[in-house]
Amino acid sequence: MTKSSYVKMWDSIRQKMNAPSLTAYIFRHNYCTNQCYQIPVISIKKIAELLGDHEKMVIEVYNHILLEKEDAEKAVEQAFDF
Repeated sequence: MTKSSYVKMWDSIRQKMNAPSLTAYIFRHNYCTNQCYQIPVISIKKIAELLGDHEKMVIEVYNHILLEKEDAEKAVEQAFDF
């Protein structure tokens, strides 16, 4: 597929969905976010590998999810501490 035909196809999809700001980046971000919620089942190293990126990038960009997971785990532990 040529770049030109890809752009036309993508523009057509966005137009049909009435979503002019929809980008491939949104799908990438959503995918990575979902993968981060799977930690420790999937490692940060594996997430970076799947994205074709570095672990440092995953940690820097998605650190808020990692911290959120830690807070949730602590809350559950505290709830069951008698």
